[in-house]
Amino acid sequence: MLKMRVLTSLVMAPIVILTILLLPNLQFSWVLVGIMMVAAWEWAGLTTCRNTFFRLLIAASLGGLLVLLQYYQMQGAKYLIMAGVVWWILVIVLLPLYHRTEHPAFRWQLPLRAAMYLVLTSAWTAYVVLHQMNPDYVLYLVLLSITADTAAYFSGKQFGKNKLAPELSPGKTREGLLGGMLGVCLLALLASWYFRLDLFAIVYFVLLSLVAGLVSVVGDLFISMIKRESGSKDSGRILPGHGGILDRIDSHIATAPVFTLGLMWWQGLL
Repeated sequence: MLKMRVLTSLVMAPIVILTILLLPNLQFSWVLVGIMMVAAWEWAGLTTCRNTFFRLLIAASLGGLLVLLQYYQMQGAKYLIMAGVVWWILVIVLLPLYHRTEHPAFRWQLPLRAAMYLVLTSAWTAYVVLHQMNPDYVLYLVLLSITADTAAYFSGKQFGKNKLAPELSPGKTREGLLGGMLGVCLLALLASWYFRLDLFAIVYFVLLSLVAGLVSVVGDLFISMIKRESGSKDSGRILPGHGGILDRIDSHIATAPVFTLGLMWWQGLL
């Protein structure tokens, strides 16, 4: 499993990097539409929608919504990104109250299925706007989520003793979280040098990155909650060794609105 996971990552990494850095914004947005449609298909399955036709309908409806946003030139994009940020704040407040239900056909499948439209649409919008600002920001944000997850895994494996959220993700620890944030801090400092930021900008950029890193954990835990309630280990099987698309972008869909809104405010775009 680990070998397959590594091989898949080695294949995916150059594709992701080239897509971000080389594609014009319009083509980049179309690639993201496809990714979000697959994520919507998987999300529908996790919320107990087993009918193939209805899952396709849900995925197509999300794709249609994103196409409309692109057609109308992202009008109201900042408000959609703000709505995404509000959603993740709500998740942060409510996740500690979570207790697993006794059966997989849980009561919240319809509200969560509806929430999928807001979550994926706001994430898509945030990434498209961020790519318009600077494709390097998109690459940095992807690296941020990966760094937070990887550093948390290794530090948790080495030092982890206290569970972070045992009902949602038994493997996550508080020590791992601290290790992940340390990794994000180091990455942010390195990126600050790359972007040639002044001292004030460095402080803001590092703080924004740490907030985004914390939210990436929330995104991971939120999707883990949906998977546990549905009785599924993974959201899909499209990526060997990793599971589904939603398994790979769970943290990214949370960080995108938060980080993009923070950069928009910093650059006076709100």
